[in-house]
This record gives sequence, C-alpha cells and structure tokens, in this order.
Amino acid sequence: MTAKRAKEIEDLRNGILSSEDVLVQKALTKVETKGDASLIPDLISLWSGSDEQKTKQRVESILFGLKNKQALQLLVDYIQTDAADEKKWLALNAIWQSGMDASEHLTALIDFAIANSYTNAIDVMTIIENSEFDITVEPLVDENLVRLNEYLLKHKSDNIDILLQIKSILIDKKIEG
Repeated sequence: MTAKRAKEIEDLRNGILSSEDVLVQKALTKVETKGDASLIPDLISLWSGSDEQKTKQRVESILFGLKNKQALQLLVDYIQTDAADEKKWLALNAIWQSGMDASEHLTALIDFAIANSYTNAIDVMTIIENSEFDITVEPLVDENLVRLNEYLLKHKSDNIDILLQIKSILIDKKIEG
C-alpha cells in the first residue's frame, strides 16, 4: 500500500470514528468507492455504537454489498473474535447478504453455529446453503460432517435441529458436487 493510499484509508477511518455526524456521513459516502476491507471492524463499531437509523442503514448497505474475498476473510475472522453478539450478528449477516461463496470457511461457520444462538445457527445454515461446493472443498465437507456427527452424538443443544439441517445440506451438496 502506498503512503498516499494509507493516508486515504486513515482519513476514512478517522471520519467513520468521528463524533461529528457530518464527518461520519461524508466518510461513509467515500467508503463506498474508496474504502477497503480493513475498514470493516470500524464500520461494525460505528453501526453498533450509533443510535441513528440512517447511519445504521448506510453501514448495512455497505457491508451487505461487499464482494471481495479479502472482505469475506475479514468477516469470517470477525465472527471468531470475542466481539459483542450484535456485532458478530452484523458480520454474519454481511456474509449472507453479500452472497459471497463461503464454502472455504466451512469449519469456522460450523464452529460458530455450534457455539452460538439458534438464530445465528439459522444464518449459518443459510450461508452454507447458498455457497457453492465444488470438488476442491469436498475434504472440508467430509471433515465437517464427521465433526457435526461427533458433536450431535455427544451434546444436547438448542441448535440440534438446525445442526441436523446443516448436516443434511452438506450431504446434499456432497452428492450434487
């Protein structure tokens, strides 16, 4: 990254984190065309900390329209942090709403579905259902089917119905593959 680009990203970050709404709105406008994936945690924090519906909707619009693999990786990494549940929910929904293929991140998604709420597990199920599984991820599917079977045999959870549905989807994807 050039010094000029680094300065541009830093200026956007400062605008996003500003306490002045005018600066925040200007930064959000610029983020749409000049931002990069490194701003995702700042956008999520802005969304979480804002009481302004307009700001929340603009952040959602930006996050739900992401299309690059670097953004996908950052979102998957984000749901694995100790961030607040509402922030993880937004990151998870950004993966889902963006329509990006998350099949390469199956293990992290399964872990998230197991460890989180029923609602979040439904979101993970939707992401998996909408992902494309080709021959290159078949070993990952196999590994996660084994993990899901082991988990389902050993644990009682509010998510069991959804986890069984995820298992069924993975089996279907494997057959279709």
